[in-house]
Amino acid sequence: MPSQTTKLKGVVRGKTIELEREPDLPDGQAVTVRLEPIKPIPPERSPDEIPKLELWVDRLVFDSSVHPIERIVKGTNLEVEALVAELEQGRSAEDMLRNHPELTQEDLVALREYARIPAGLRRSFGAWAEDAEELDRYIELVYKERRAT
Repeated sequence: MPSQTTKLKGVVRGKTIELEREPDLPDGQAVTVRLEPIKPIPPERSPDEIPKLELWVDRLVFDSSVHPIERIVKGTNLEVEALVAELEQGRSAEDMLRNHPELTQEDLVALREYARIPAGLRRSFGAWAEDAEELDRYIELVYKERRAT
């Protein structure tokens, strides 16, 4: 039987590892496990911890001429979720700027703030991409409301 490698994420609970999904192996199958800590995302956030919209809304945009459904870094072809994944894997600012010279320090700040938003909420922003003008109006409204308070 050829060996197969599957990468799964999970949470350690004592001697048990709770996986994000079934490993597609029969019960009792012997396996080797290599543990790599990942940066945890807090399950709940206080209102003070929620990233301010104005820190990323102007830099991380929808541009259907670059990508029809993905948010990009303004003025580039770089997809935001791919860059967020790199940050979540522990890439340093220096690595990010070296690997993506079109990024600025301000872009990295925006990406870090955006990455603090729970992934499900980030994906819900993308659900509106088919009507980018409506999304832009909504974001502008929220932006103005936050500036007024």
